[in-house]
Amino acid sequence: ATDSADTEISVQWMESQAGVLLKLMMQQCPTQYELGKLLQLLAEVDCAFIINGPDFQRLSRLSQLLQDTSISIDRSLLINDNTDTLQNVCGKILDQLQKKGLFALARQVADLAQLPVDHLVVHEVTQELQSLKQHGQWQRKETRINFWKKCHDCFKNNLISHLVASEFFLAQGNGQQSIKSEPASSFKEQLETIQERCLLLTMAGHWLSQNNPPTLDQLEEVEKRIWLCRIRQQDLLMSTASGFAWQVSVCGEITFDSATKEFLFSKLPALNSSQYLKLQGFPNKDTASNCRLDKTAKEALAILIGELLDGGCIHEASRVSRYFEFYNQDISLVLHCRALASGELQTADFHPSIQIILTTGASFNEEIGLHRKRIPSLSSIASSFVLYPEEDNVKDQVVKDLKILTNECHHGKGYCRQVLSLYELSKELGCSFNDISTQDSDTVLREVLSSQRPDRYKKAQAFITTQGLKPEAVAALLADEVVQASLSSAEAKGVRQIYNLLDGREAFLHLAKLCQDPILVGTKLLDKISSIPNGELECTVELLILAHDCFSLTCHMEGISRVLQAARHLSHKHLAPKEEYSLMVRLVTGIGRYNDMTYIFDLLHENHRFEMLLRKNVESNGDLKTALLDYIKRCLPGDSEKHNMVAFCFSMCREIGENHEGAARVQLKIIESKPWEVSPELKKSLLKVLTFLKDAAESYSKDSCIRRASQCVRLAKLVTLQLHLLNNNQDVQLINLQRNDLMPCILSLPRFYQASIVVEAYDFVPDWAEVLYEHVVVHGEFAYLEEFKQQHPLQHSLFEEVSKKFKQHKGDAVASQNLKRLLQYCEDIYLFYKLAYEHNFTDIANKLLKEPQTSCYLNDIAS
Repeated sequence: ATDSADTEISVQWMESQAGVLLKLMMQQCPTQYELGKLLQLLAEVDCAFIINGPDFQRLSRLSQLLQDTSISIDRSLLINDNTDTLQNVCGKILDQLQKKGLFALARQVADLAQLPVDHLVVHEVTQELQSLKQHGQWQRKETRINFWKKCHDCFKNNLISHLVASEFFLAQGNGQQSIKSEPASSFKEQLETIQERCLLLTMAGHWLSQNNPPTLDQLEEVEKRIWLCRIRQQDLLMSTASGFAWQVSVCGEITFDSATKEFLFSKLPALNSSQYLKLQGFPNKDTASNCRLDKTAKEALAILIGELLDGGCIHEASRVSRYFEFYNQDISLVLHCRALASGELQTADFHPSIQIILTTGASFNEEIGLHRKRIPSLSSIASSFVLYPEEDNVKDQVVKDLKILTNECHHGKGYCRQVLSLYELSKELGCSFNDISTQDSDTVLREVLSSQRPDRYKKAQAFITTQGLKPEAVAALLADEVVQASLSSAEAKGVRQIYNLLDGREAFLHLAKLCQDPILVGTKLLDKISSIPNGELECTVELLILAHDCFSLTCHMEGISRVLQAARHLSHKHLAPKEEYSLMVRLVTGIGRYNDMTYIFDLLHENHRFEMLLRKNVESNGDLKTALLDYIKRCLPGDSEKHNMVAFCFSMCREIGENHEGAARVQLKIIESKPWEVSPELKKSLLKVLTFLKDAAESYSKDSCIRRASQCVRLAKLVTLQLHLLNNNQDVQLINLQRNDLMPCILSLPRFYQASIVVEAYDFVPDWAEVLYEHVVVHGEFAYLEEFKQQHPLQHSLFEEVSKKFKQHKGDAVASQNLKRLLQYCEDIYLFYKLAYEHNFTDIANKLLKEPQTSCYLNDIAS
């Protein structure tokens, strides 16, 4: 037992001695190189037996970092390397590294010692700033802007303290203020100096706002300093004739103002508390003298506040006025509007100056009302007083006062209208103004649209306009509501909806038009499809149809193309495999682009469901009718059953007539293809043609296609005449004649009415002089002439042409007598005498010269 105890003591003693020797070896290393090598060896060897010994790995790492520098490790660290000693020694090393500009190496040392890098990063960017100034690059505006942005990014990437970053930018801003005190050489330099300081202060406030919670006192102080810069800038622009030119930057040029907008913190919720919308603490006319700004600064501030009010920045405008104890009537009116609408104050509690405005406005309105009643003829003139609209129907005194205050505003009128709109909505919806004003705009818009009031769309549009809702926000809200209404489970939830599928297309279009850009609504609906459960195919179909309606409102072809692609994918991959044919019909009829969706016709035809397209509520769909007929003609040309089915379904009399007429012409082509031979089969075929033509004419007449019906009637008369001739054993072909065969056919027919039927059927204009010459002059058929006279007048030229043909053919004595008789039908006495004289009809000529009725006329013409 005694030997064992001695052994333990000797081991502890040996370990302690070894530790002493190691420390002695490190302290006696003559150079940093040898020390580094020793530390590297000790780091690689397990020295865990040394109790409370130094961290050789950490010391070796520090030695390696410093090996290329002239900085040595403090020997005290070799004896005691606890955290405090390490950070103390490394802190001194950091100072030396920063002086040498070795910032990357300094970061590694700080990381090794777990030291903060805040001041290191600040020192680094400060040294870079000095370098830019020394090299003459600092005078360039772009260089300065890019440098300040780089500082911000560097601080952000290195996660430095918000306070340190803010102090850096504040210090730089104060430096700009000292520079500003020196007289600038030009207007441009003065303006850029102010803008640069405004940028630095804004960046400082931006970093301060990142604190959680932010320090309001410091933020407000920084914001006040920023506004001093803005006032100075506005004052400078107002006092310089060339100020406007510097307000407009070249397209694409980087400016301090554009850079400042990236770091604005005026919208911070902590700054925009409700207290700034209250009149408590706001300057009034009685305290206006407390403002320490000079006259030009007040004018500049008034312009800037007007811009804030017009932009809807009421909180900021109120804060700025309080910073400088500056009274602005427009802000006062805006705050009084809100106080009146919320019930915080009554008109009796208002400042006397505001009460005077209300009293004057009310009196003016009463005068206008009386003037209208006395002079009705001037009603159109009175209606042009847009500042004070007619109040006869307005019973709420608060509404009257709000309108008076709104009309009195020069800037901030838009916010006052928002207050008035919300107040009126609160009355209509049965809630308080405070409740509705604290709700987000989406909630209020939903309440308006779900109220089921007849004028809800008009109210909603007015609300969107007065509240300045973005089209993207409106589109997102409408898309969410439509999806909820389209899902099959929506009704089971009992949620009051702003849209129902049963409301129809017009109701949806009213909703879509609420968005300034309906394309956004369509895009949102398409994006929602990916989140629809797989089984809700009906919902998907409806969303595609509604999205297409949105895109069609503005003829957005890209969106329409997306809908058509999605519809094709849905049909082939989901609807057809699951035999959802009714949804396919709903999809194609809902979208209505039949020429682009004929694949649905194909799918229905292949699966014997084509008749589903012809079911209820399609009779008035003219586009579908046209598309189906076109599809059948192109893709199913021989399917007369489907053609007739479509035609009868849509009561398409014209198309039915075309079908019958086509069948008749096909039958005529068949007859033409065979040799002409009188047979029972030919007569049977002609009867079919006649039946088809009668049916076609009847169908055309029902659809008021008079021209087409007349054509069928004329052709039917020709077929009837052909049958009549065949039945009387007259083998004369009248149908399927060529143009050059028509004249011989007409000359061969014994009766004029027969020739007339042929002429009308072929729309042919024959040489009637030739026809009359053959029938009347040659053959003496004056009954033919009598029939001819009933339909055609006997023109003078007709007698001349017949006379010429007689001379050409050198007619015989019988023909001469027939011609002599024909000339007696001529009513032109001179022509009658002339032709009689030419053909040696002396008896007729002498008779005309002797008769008292004609002799004088002929003698006058002869003389």
